[in-house]
Amino acid sequence: MDNDTQKSALNSQLQSHYLQQQLTPAQLKALKQLKINRQAPPKLVIGAIAATIFLSAALIFYPSATLDYASISQQIAYNHNAKLQMEVLSPTMSEVQGRLNRLGFSLVSSKKLDPKKWQLIGGRYCNINGKIAAQMQIAHPETKAVYTFYQAKMSKEMLENFSESETAIDGVKVKLWREKGLLMGLAF
Repeated sequence: MDNDTQKSALNSQLQSHYLQQQLTPAQLKALKQLKINRQAPPKLVIGAIAATIFLSAALIFYPSATLDYASISQQIAYNHNAKLQMEVLSPTMSEVQGRLNRLGFSLVSSKKLDPKKWQLIGGRYCNINGKIAAQMQIAHPETKAVYTFYQAKMSKEMLENFSESETAIDGVKVKLWREKGLLMGLAF
């Protein structure tokens, strides 16, 4: 999906979202109780209307600092399916961290991945949402299934309203979650 198509889809979703917003009965009642100064100068009224229109347009058409779950999941599924060789082969997170020193953040163990059930194979650099990220391979010792585990640093604004998601893309299940200030992803 190219950038123009993504922007168009995002604009459409934002418009749909804000067109569905309504005032609650309590808000309507409070609004009706407000006394409007009918003596306001016309320039002030016109300025207020212009500011309202400008802010509404900005909310609808300006892309906010939110994560694009579909795009990130697609990138993770693509990286998983590419089955690229790990740059660092090591069963320890500290050694992978030491060798992937351009990340700009520290790798962390996830509470969702019990170390007794998963073994780290190694890691490499990858790109998620335009940011450098870590892609690690982990294996389940009993089933020998190999998953890819991702960690990326995103701004606080982007992660603030982030909620856990799971989707399937190109035959790959992708789980996304936030943990310890990082975006985490798991593909299998």
